Amino acid sequence: MQDIGIIAHGAKDAALQVALSAYKCLLERGVHVRLQHHVADAIGESELGLPDSAVTDAEAVLVLGGDGTILATARECASKSTPMLPVHLGRFGFLTETAPEHLNESLDRLLAGEYTVEERMMLWTVSERAGQDQDQASVFALNDVVVANGPLSRVLHLSLSVDNEYVTTYAADGVIIATPTGSTAYSLSAGGPLVHPELQVLLVTPICPHTLTSRALLVPPHSEIAITVERDPQDTVRVTVDGQLGFPLAHGDTIRVRKAEKSARLINVGGADFYQKLQSKLRWGERLVY
Repeated sequence: MQDIGIIAHGAKDAALQVALSAYKCLLERGVHVRLQHHVADAIGESELGLPDSAVTDAEAVLVLGGDGTILATARECASKSTPMLPVHLGRFGFLTETAPEHLNESLDRLLAGEYTVEERMMLWTVSERAGQDQDQASVFALNDVVVANGPLSRVLHLSLSVDNEYVTTYAADGVIIATPTGSTAYSLSAGGPLVHPELQVLLVTPICPHTLTSRALLVPPHSEIAITVERDPQDTVRVTVDGQLGFPLAHGDTIRVRKAEKSARLINVGGADFYQKLQSKLRWGERLVY
Protein backbone atom coordinates (compact mmCIF):
# COMPACT_ATOMS: atom_id res chain seq x y z
CA MET A 1 0.00 0.00 0.00
CA GLN A 2 1.30 3.39 -1.00
CA ASP A 3 -1.67 5.62 -0.17
CA ILE A 4 -2.95 5.64 3.43
CA GLY A 5 -5.36 7.99 5.19
CA ILE A 6 -5.26 8.99 8.84
CA ILE A 7 -8.46 9.68 10.80
CA ALA A 8 -8.15 10.65 14.47
CA HIS A 9 -10.44 11.72 17.31
CA GLY A 10 -10.07 15.49 17.26
CA ALA A 11 -10.73 15.95 20.98
CA LYS A 12 -8.07 13.49 22.14
CA ASP A 13 -4.54 14.83 22.42
CA ALA A 14 -3.21 11.27 22.53
CA ALA A 15 -4.86 10.50 19.19
CA LEU A 16 -3.30 13.56 17.57
CA GLN A 17 0.11 12.69 18.98
CA VAL A 18 -0.14 9.18 17.56
CA ALA A 19 -1.30 10.69 14.26
CA LEU A 20 1.94 12.69 14.11
CA SER A 21 4.01 9.56 14.81
CA ALA A 22 2.12 7.61 12.16
CA TYR A 23 2.52 10.43 9.65
CA LYS A 24 6.30 10.54 10.15
CA CYS A 25 6.57 6.75 10.04
CA LEU A 26 4.67 6.51 6.77
CA LEU A 27 6.59 9.37 5.15
CA GLU A 28 9.88 7.67 6.03
CA ARG A 29 8.64 4.59 4.17
CA GLY A 30 7.69 6.55 1.08
CA VAL A 31 3.93 6.36 1.56
CA HIS A 32 1.53 9.08 0.44
CA VAL A 33 -0.54 10.15 3.47
CA ARG A 34 -4.00 11.73 3.50
CA LEU A 35 -4.88 13.80 6.57
CA GLN A 36 -8.16 15.13 7.94
CA HIS A 37 -8.25 18.92 8.25
CA HIS A 38 -8.04 18.93 12.06
CA VAL A 39 -5.26 16.33 12.03
CA ALA A 40 -3.26 18.33 9.51
CA ASP A 41 -3.70 21.47 11.62
CA ALA A 42 -2.63 19.66 14.81
CA ILE A 43 0.62 18.33 13.33
CA GLY A 44 1.58 21.57 11.58
CA GLU A 45 0.69 20.51 8.02
CA SER A 46 -2.47 22.59 7.52
CA GLU A 47 -2.02 22.83 3.76
CA LEU A 48 -2.41 19.03 3.48
CA GLY A 49 -5.82 18.89 5.18
CA LEU A 50 -8.60 17.06 3.35
CA PRO A 51 -12.30 16.38 3.98
CA ASP A 52 -13.14 12.96 5.41
CA SER A 53 -14.57 11.80 2.08
CA ALA A 54 -11.18 12.35 0.43
CA VAL A 55 -9.25 10.69 3.26
CA THR A 56 -11.36 7.53 2.97
CA ASP A 57 -10.57 7.31 -0.77
CA ALA A 58 -7.12 5.99 0.22
CA GLU A 59 -6.10 2.34 -0.11
CA ALA A 60 -6.50 1.99 3.66
CA VAL A 61 -7.33 4.22 6.61
CA LEU A 62 -5.57 4.33 9.96
CA VAL A 63 -8.22 5.04 12.63
CA LEU A 64 -6.95 6.55 15.89
CA GLY A 65 -9.45 6.59 18.74
CA GLY A 66 -11.93 4.39 20.53
CA ASP A 67 -14.78 2.27 19.22
CA GLY A 68 -16.87 5.39 18.57
CA THR A 69 -14.29 6.76 16.13
CA ILE A 70 -14.23 3.41 14.33
CA LEU A 71 -18.02 3.26 14.08
CA ALA A 72 -18.18 6.73 12.53
CA THR A 73 -15.35 5.95 10.11
CA ALA A 74 -16.92 2.62 9.14
CA ARG A 75 -20.03 4.39 7.88
CA GLU A 76 -17.85 6.62 5.70
CA CYS A 77 -15.66 3.75 4.43
CA ALA A 78 -18.39 1.18 3.80
CA SER A 79 -19.63 2.50 0.47
CA LYS A 80 -16.04 2.58 -0.82
CA SER A 81 -14.95 -0.79 0.64
CA THR A 82 -11.93 0.97 2.17
CA PRO A 83 -10.23 -1.21 4.82
CA MET A 84 -9.49 0.27 8.25
CA LEU A 85 -6.64 -0.38 10.69
CA PRO A 86 -7.96 0.67 14.13
CA VAL A 87 -5.52 1.77 16.85
CA HIS A 88 -6.76 1.53 20.45
CA LEU A 89 -6.96 4.88 22.23
CA GLY A 90 -10.32 4.48 23.99
CA ARG A 91 -11.47 2.87 27.22
CA PHE A 92 -12.90 -0.41 25.94
CA GLY A 93 -11.60 -1.03 22.45
CA PHE A 94 -13.46 -4.17 21.36
CA LEU A 95 -13.10 -3.12 17.72
CA THR A 96 -9.49 -1.96 17.84
CA GLU A 97 -6.65 -3.99 16.39
CA THR A 98 -3.36 -2.60 17.69
CA ALA A 99 -1.98 -0.31 20.39
CA PRO A 100 0.09 2.90 19.97
CA GLU A 101 3.22 1.21 21.30
CA HIS A 102 3.00 -1.34 18.47
CA LEU A 103 2.11 1.19 15.78
CA ASN A 104 5.35 1.13 13.76
CA GLU A 105 5.44 -2.66 13.78
CA SER A 106 1.80 -2.80 12.66
CA LEU A 107 2.41 -0.31 9.85
CA ASP A 108 5.43 -2.31 8.67
CA ARG A 109 3.30 -5.46 8.54
CA LEU A 110 0.61 -3.57 6.63
CA LEU A 111 3.05 -2.21 4.06
CA ALA A 112 4.66 -5.63 3.68
CA GLY A 113 1.31 -7.23 2.95
CA GLU A 114 1.39 -9.29 6.15
CA TYR A 115 -2.23 -8.80 7.09
CA THR A 116 -5.73 -10.13 6.56
CA VAL A 117 -9.00 -8.23 6.14
CA GLU A 118 -12.05 -9.16 8.22
CA GLU A 119 -15.40 -8.52 6.57
CA ARG A 120 -17.83 -7.24 9.21
CA MET A 121 -21.53 -7.29 8.41
CA MET A 122 -23.27 -3.91 8.47
CA LEU A 123 -26.92 -2.87 8.63
CA TRP A 124 -28.85 -0.71 6.18
CA THR A 125 -31.68 1.16 7.86
CA VAL A 126 -34.62 2.97 6.28
CA SER A 127 -37.20 5.01 8.20
CA GLU A 128 -40.75 5.26 6.80
CA ARG A 129 -43.09 8.01 7.95
CA ALA A 130 -46.67 6.83 8.42
CA GLY A 131 -48.90 7.76 5.50
CA GLN A 132 -45.99 8.91 3.31
CA ASP A 133 -44.26 7.13 0.44
CA GLN A 134 -40.97 8.98 0.86
CA ASP A 135 -38.31 7.65 3.24
CA GLN A 136 -37.51 9.87 6.22
CA ALA A 137 -33.88 8.73 6.52
CA SER A 138 -31.51 5.94 5.54
CA VAL A 139 -28.11 5.12 7.00
CA PHE A 140 -25.46 2.43 7.55
CA ALA A 141 -24.74 0.93 10.99
CA LEU A 142 -21.88 -1.30 12.10
CA ASN A 143 -23.06 -2.02 15.66
CA ASP A 144 -26.78 -1.49 16.02
CA VAL A 145 -29.99 0.36 15.36
CA VAL A 146 -31.98 1.14 18.52
CA VAL A 147 -35.62 2.21 18.84
CA ALA A 148 -36.10 3.45 22.40
CA ASN A 149 -38.20 5.71 24.60
CA GLY A 150 -37.52 9.29 25.58
CA PRO A 151 -36.72 11.05 28.85
CA LEU A 152 -39.96 9.97 30.59
CA SER A 153 -39.19 6.26 30.06
CA ARG A 154 -42.76 5.25 29.37
CA VAL A 155 -43.44 1.78 28.04
CA LEU A 156 -43.44 1.55 24.26
CA HIS A 157 -45.46 -0.85 22.14
CA LEU A 158 -43.29 -1.85 19.19
CA SER A 159 -44.48 -4.29 16.55
CA LEU A 160 -41.88 -6.69 15.12
CA SER A 161 -42.25 -8.19 11.64
CA VAL A 162 -39.75 -10.30 9.72
CA ASP A 163 -40.09 -10.44 5.92
CA ASN A 164 -43.53 -8.82 6.24
CA GLU A 165 -44.72 -11.55 8.62
CA TYR A 166 -45.93 -10.31 12.01
CA VAL A 167 -43.96 -11.86 14.89
CA THR A 168 -44.86 -10.06 18.12
CA THR A 169 -45.46 -6.71 19.78
CA TYR A 170 -42.98 -5.78 22.48
CA ALA A 171 -44.13 -3.86 25.54
CA ALA A 172 -40.68 -2.62 26.46
CA ASP A 173 -38.36 0.33 26.80
CA GLY A 174 -37.18 -0.32 23.26
CA VAL A 175 -35.70 -2.77 20.78
CA ILE A 176 -32.11 -3.23 19.57
CA ILE A 177 -31.32 -4.61 16.13
CA ALA A 178 -27.64 -5.52 16.12
CA THR A 179 -24.96 -7.11 13.99
CA PRO A 180 -22.63 -9.82 15.34
CA THR A 181 -20.07 -7.03 15.81
CA GLY A 182 -22.64 -5.12 17.85
CA SER A 183 -23.45 -8.16 19.99
CA THR A 184 -20.74 -7.05 22.42
CA ALA A 185 -22.24 -3.56 22.80
CA TYR A 186 -25.73 -2.39 23.88
CA SER A 187 -27.35 -5.71 22.93
CA LEU A 188 -25.13 -7.54 25.41
CA SER A 189 -26.12 -5.13 28.20
CA ALA A 190 -29.79 -5.79 27.38
CA GLY A 191 -29.35 -9.56 27.74
CA GLY A 192 -28.55 -10.46 24.14
CA PRO A 193 -26.12 -13.27 23.19
CA LEU A 194 -22.48 -12.94 22.24
CA VAL A 195 -22.09 -13.73 18.54
CA HIS A 196 -18.83 -14.40 16.70
CA PRO A 197 -18.26 -11.57 14.18
CA GLU A 198 -17.77 -14.00 11.29
CA LEU A 199 -21.38 -15.18 11.56
CA GLN A 200 -24.03 -13.61 9.37
CA VAL A 201 -27.15 -13.03 11.48
CA LEU A 202 -29.35 -10.19 12.68
CA LEU A 203 -30.00 -9.87 16.41
CA VAL A 204 -33.27 -8.52 17.78
CA THR A 205 -33.02 -7.77 21.51
CA PRO A 206 -35.84 -6.15 23.54
CA ILE A 207 -34.83 -3.59 26.17
CA CYS A 208 -36.42 -4.25 29.58
CA PRO A 209 -39.44 -6.13 28.17
CA HIS A 210 -42.54 -6.34 30.36
CA THR A 211 -43.10 -10.03 29.64
CA LEU A 212 -40.74 -12.73 30.86
CA THR A 213 -41.08 -14.69 27.61
CA SER A 214 -39.58 -11.90 25.49
CA ARG A 215 -36.07 -12.95 24.55
CA ALA A 216 -33.44 -12.07 21.98
CA LEU A 217 -34.14 -13.42 18.51
CA LEU A 218 -31.60 -14.36 15.81
CA VAL A 219 -32.79 -13.76 12.25
CA PRO A 220 -31.21 -14.96 8.95
CA PRO A 221 -29.09 -12.36 7.15
CA HIS A 222 -31.28 -12.31 4.04
CA SER A 223 -34.35 -11.24 6.06
CA GLU A 224 -35.74 -7.75 6.53
CA ILE A 225 -36.78 -6.64 10.02
CA ALA A 226 -39.49 -4.03 10.53
CA ILE A 227 -40.23 -2.23 13.81
CA THR A 228 -43.41 -0.15 13.91
CA VAL A 229 -44.47 2.23 16.68
CA GLU A 230 -47.91 1.07 17.86
CA ARG A 231 -50.36 3.27 19.78
CA ASP A 232 -49.61 6.87 20.65
CA PRO A 233 -46.45 6.61 22.79
CA GLN A 234 -47.17 9.93 24.57
CA ASP A 235 -43.42 10.38 24.76
CA THR A 236 -40.47 10.88 22.45
CA VAL A 237 -39.47 7.78 20.49
CA ARG A 238 -36.06 7.92 18.87
CA VAL A 239 -33.98 5.83 16.53
CA THR A 240 -30.28 5.81 17.37
CA VAL A 241 -27.70 4.45 14.95
CA ASP A 242 -24.43 3.20 16.47
CA GLY A 243 -25.11 5.51 19.42
CA GLN A 244 -24.13 8.49 17.24
CA LEU A 245 -26.91 9.40 14.80
CA GLY A 246 -30.55 9.79 15.74
CA PHE A 247 -33.97 10.97 14.64
CA PRO A 248 -37.50 10.86 16.11
CA LEU A 249 -40.36 8.49 15.33
CA ALA A 250 -44.09 9.06 15.67
CA HIS A 251 -47.08 6.77 15.98
CA GLY A 252 -47.30 4.48 12.94
CA ASP A 253 -43.73 5.11 11.76
CA THR A 254 -41.68 2.08 10.74
CA ILE A 255 -37.97 1.29 10.77
CA ARG A 256 -36.84 -1.32 8.24
CA VAL A 257 -33.45 -2.95 8.79
CA ARG A 258 -31.61 -5.42 6.62
CA LYS A 259 -28.07 -6.56 5.92
CA ALA A 260 -26.19 -3.91 3.97
CA GLU A 261 -24.71 -4.79 0.61
CA LYS A 262 -21.35 -3.40 1.76
CA SER A 263 -19.31 -4.62 4.71
CA ALA A 264 -16.96 -2.87 7.09
CA ARG A 265 -13.44 -4.09 6.37
CA LEU A 266 -11.10 -4.31 9.37
CA ILE A 267 -7.40 -4.95 8.85
CA ASN A 268 -5.85 -7.58 11.10
CA VAL A 269 -2.06 -7.46 11.51
CA GLY A 270 -1.89 -10.23 14.09
CA GLY A 271 -3.69 -8.67 17.04
CA ALA A 272 -5.99 -10.35 19.55
CA ASP A 273 -8.77 -12.50 18.10
CA PHE A 274 -12.42 -12.57 19.24
CA TYR A 275 -11.88 -15.12 22.02
CA GLN A 276 -8.81 -13.35 23.36
CA LYS A 277 -10.80 -10.11 23.49
CA LEU A 278 -13.51 -11.88 25.50
CA GLN A 279 -10.80 -12.69 28.04
CA SER A 280 -9.12 -9.28 28.08
CA LYS A 281 -12.20 -7.03 27.74
CA LEU A 282 -14.97 -9.05 29.40
CA ARG A 283 -12.78 -10.95 31.88
CA TRP A 284 -13.69 -14.38 30.56
CA GLY A 285 -11.44 -17.18 31.74
CA GLU A 286 -10.70 -15.66 35.14
CA ARG A 287 -10.95 -18.19 37.93
CA LEU A 288 -12.82 -17.42 41.12
CA VAL A 289 -10.76 -17.36 44.28
CA TYR A 290 -12.59 -18.61 47.36
